[in-house]
Amino acid sequence: MRIAIVHDYLCGIGGAERVFQYICEEFPEADAYTLACNPSKTYPYFSTRKIHTTWLNNFVQSMDSFRWSFPIATYAMESIDLSKYDIVLSSSATVAKYVRVPTGRHICYCYIPTRAIWHFDQYFGNNFKAKILKLILPYLRKRDYIAAQRINHFIAISNDSKNYIKQYYNRDADVIYCPIETDKFRPSDERGDHFLIVSRLEHWKRVDYAVEAFNKLGLPLRIIGTGKEESTLRSMAKSNITFLGAVDDGALAREYSKARAVIFTPFLEYGLIPLEANASGTPVICYGKGGITETMIPAEKGLKKDDAPTAVFFYEQTADSLIEAIHEFETYTFKSADLVRHASKWSVPSFKKNIRQTVEQYCKSL
Repeated sequence: MRIAIVHDYLCGIGGAERVFQYICEEFPEADAYTLACNPSKTYPYFSTRKIHTTWLNNFVQSMDSFRWSFPIATYAMESIDLSKYDIVLSSSATVAKYVRVPTGRHICYCYIPTRAIWHFDQYFGNNFKAKILKLILPYLRKRDYIAAQRINHFIAISNDSKNYIKQYYNRDADVIYCPIETDKFRPSDERGDHFLIVSRLEHWKRVDYAVEAFNKLGLPLRIIGTGKEESTLRSMAKSNITFLGAVDDGALAREYSKARAVIFTPFLEYGLIPLEANASGTPVICYGKGGITETMIPAEKGLKKDDAPTAVFFYEQTADSLIEAIHEFETYTFKSADLVRHASKWSVPSFKKNIRQTVEQYCKSL
């Protein structure tokens, strides 16, 4: 049984890239493909693995260049020759799903139907680029839908993602939750008085209203991450807000463990950051819609005795709603041991076992 594994592109650091690393580790016998790979911009692991790229590799070396290449990138992925493989497992939020599998079967681990296409306004906002791209949006959606119909079997990363796959592609999906490396995180005895945000600094991540909230509160906030919104956010922020830029895994784990709470601002189909915070013994203050409702237990009245809370939810993406949640957070007590125990359910070994079993079961059904 010949297997190929495919990812969108490897020119950045994020949850999807981390999950693809786990897939690569679980399938060392598989050939790995992607649109483009820039080893200096992604996780070090991918420098140790042979990765086949497309003819766009020399032109797509960053997340920004990928965005501009998107329509062409879908054709580049279709050009990959996968005719010698029995099973192709794609890891896709954008273009990996476009690969053609002429003689084998295609299983897609789908993070979400392409956000820039199906959640267009949320992703781009109302800028000049959005107005231009909106002209070709019907064409892009049609191509995305057609590509999804060629896939033999979908696996979603959450029930929220599963619902989107059904809504936009009219396809059913199993669910295998994304994992975190629980052994990399642990609580610290040196808890600080600051709050923490870990995020790519992009429009749709909505870090802006958190900066506004902490400007009003005057509380210390540390922000880890980079992105095209960074200069705008820095110009907004007062002196109580510190930007740390990109950090390595060790520094990230230390920051998680020392924060009073992690602030999570976006609407997402899942979100690994809240689970990593819990694994570090740190509670989360988060926008309580989307996949977060599947992974976090909100602090609220009427909780069952065995359901220790892991987060405080707020329900509007505004500074005032976040400020209210921060005040509410002050009234609760979270136990590090409960948070760590909760996060342990999302371990990497469990994920690898589930993804391997799904592929093997599907092979047996052929």
